[in-house]
Amino acid sequence: MIHEYALDPDVLNSWASNHRDYAEFIREYGLGTPRIISSFPRRKASKLRSYLMQFSPNQAQPLSAQRYIEMVQKIVESVIVRDVLENSPSDWAETAALENSRVPFGVILTSTEALTGNSVKPTAIYDQNSIWNHPDQINVPRTNEGLITAFLNLVRLANSRIVIVDPFGWTDSAIRFVRLMLLAIKRNRVSEGFPSVTLFYKEKQGSGAGNGSPKAEYVRHRLLNDLKIDLPNLKLEVFELTEVEDGDVFHNRCILTELGGVMTGHGVSLSNDPSHTDEAILMKPSIYQKKWRQFVDANCYRVVSEAKG
Repeated sequence: MIHEYALDPDVLNSWASNHRDYAEFIREYGLGTPRIISSFPRRKASKLRSYLMQFSPNQAQPLSAQRYIEMVQKIVESVIVRDVLENSPSDWAETAALENSRVPFGVILTSTEALTGNSVKPTAIYDQNSIWNHPDQINVPRTNEGLITAFLNLVRLANSRIVIVDPFGWTDSAIRFVRLMLLAIKRNRVSEGFPSVTLFYKEKQGSGAGNGSPKAEYVRHRLLNDLKIDLPNLKLEVFELTEVEDGDVFHNRCILTELGGVMTGHGVSLSNDPSHTDEAILMKPSIYQKKWRQFVDANCYRVVSEAKG
């Protein structure tokens, strides 16, 4: 539900020249939107910032220059890291076309004529059936194919961390899908970096043997068991949590990365009945930041068991 955008600096410069385009950029790009800017033609956010600042309006246009700086800052706050050859041709459009032939971008937003089938000019983004239009909510079947549609770009474009939050992440159907998602991380990656993966699930207390939730070590072992491809760089952590007094309840289900978050009603459990569906919703920044704070920055629940490696 997120898409990697290669952004022509000339387009960014033109948007800085008027308030409407500037405001639209702030609203429609970055964390919480389907459009995340690529680090192309650089490898890191800091280097992308330096590169883009070369195209800033001059000080004879102070308002445009200020808008441009603010847009660049918003870009680098949430950027898709792409490994590129930084000694590639200096022409942006030529370089973008070459890089797109290696690993395609989601969309190339360019000021020039169409470079490839996935490029679009700003004047055409609102055309009917424009590739610029992306839903932020989708209905999917609760099957492998349906759920992976909602999460694929989120996990394959992640560079640092993937966080899976599901109260029932220990169940057989959830484990099968998380295992599938681990394999999907390697699909058409744009970065050599490999994100760590963390699963949080909720303790279920049972009155008899086998009725409660298993310990984290067992869940982690099951996730790694029978993987069909080698993932030598995989760092997988599993936490079994329980709620604390005066704390928030643990009931929402979502997947978070540094690029955003997607929330689902049933989480990562499958029914494998194509008639059973679920809704996947791209989180707005405030909700995403709340969940990141709850589970990543400051775990707001008590750890019952954990497994790392």
